[in-house]
Amino acid sequence: MSRARRQLGLLSVSFFTASGLGLLLLVVVARWLTPTENLQFQAIWAVVFTFGSVLGSLEQEVARQSTNATLERRRTPVGAVQAVGLAATACLVVMAAFLATPSGREVVHGSLPVLLLCLLSVVNFTMLILARGVLLGAHALRGYSALLVGEAAARVVIIAVIVATGVEAAVGWAVLATVAGSLVWVGALGRIARGVDWSGRLTPWSTVAETVTALGIANGLSALVLTGFPAVVVAILGKSSDLAVLIAVITLSRAPLALMAPVQALTVPTVVRWSRSGDTRRLTRALELIAGGSAVAALIGAAVGYVVGPWAVAVVLGADYRPTPVTAALVAAATCVMAGALLQAAALVALQRYWLVTACWAAAIASAALLMLAAPWSAEDRALGGFALASLAAFVATAVAVQSSVAASASSGGTAAH
Repeated sequence: MSRARRQLGLLSVSFFTASGLGLLLLVVVARWLTPTENLQFQAIWAVVFTFGSVLGSLEQEVARQSTNATLERRRTPVGAVQAVGLAATACLVVMAAFLATPSGREVVHGSLPVLLLCLLSVVNFTMLILARGVLLGAHALRGYSALLVGEAAARVVIIAVIVATGVEAAVGWAVLATVAGSLVWVGALGRIARGVDWSGRLTPWSTVAETVTALGIANGLSALVLTGFPAVVVAILGKSSDLAVLIAVITLSRAPLALMAPVQALTVPTVVRWSRSGDTRRLTRALELIAGGSAVAALIGAAVGYVVGPWAVAVVLGADYRPTPVTAALVAAATCVMAGALLQAAALVALQRYWLVTACWAAAIASAALLMLAAPWSAEDRALGGFALASLAAFVATAVAVQSSVAASASSGGTAAH
């Protein structure tokens, strides 16, 4: 138990540090650029991290395979590399196709350097996801933590140098700092080379393709609810000063999700072990704690957001960004609910219920899009309502899916995740 606490403590410090540095980057950029320029940067940020999140789905799958390999005293199978490589290729094709459309050109503002940086981000995330998944499954948490903190720190250092040198504020420089920070994967090349069984038998490509397709769609949809939500709002509702404030608040609210990241990172390896041993009792109890904790956190978050949210946002981002108390309360509550949904979705991945994860996130983003398209409200209210509804739908859907999966596992005598 003490070892588990040490692991959680190490990951907590790492995630909190990375989250704080990420928040610092957003604050610096928001104050450096004008609100309109910052809205454009956030749209690009949304595109970059939407695809990063799609690839991030494979981190959990690589961690699952690496965990099984570690339990069986062997190296991570080359099938994990196949999965990440296939996902990266698909992401590059889809991103290039999107950026070639009128909507895509609007997001990057017709800038070729920004477009190329967006494509480079896919390569960076691919290598990071492979390295982190192998390290996490092998319990090499120090190396895993070093990559987390190093990536966030590199971004802050780069943007600090850019601002300090006195160059004219521009969206392209902020995007450069964001993408260049992910190059820290270069330091993990040796570990990837040693940790993967390159001479092992390849996984059938049809199996790899099915897994990648399910996880890719699931995490692409989840990214639209998370980091990509600003892009969804702009695509459906257009741009306005009111939306610029709301989107900045939503983007800022995602930073506290890092508070759950240490637990989420350990969810897949832990559920794999419980599942292999048939210990569904502990898993059921953990799910009950997630549901209850999320509900309590949402109530507390709403109260705190209503009272101090507008003031806190204005202090952090500046006087141009001041939401109403109701907006701050709803965004805070929705963020707490989303934390529970992420943990439940990770448990589904560990149980290899890939298409159920996809269905859950599809329900979440579809409900948000329908509300924003159909509700007879102002653009700001529709965006806020869509954000809150998406978070709630994701939580309810993943809760039902994971409970039914655990029940099925218990009735069949346990699930061995291989």
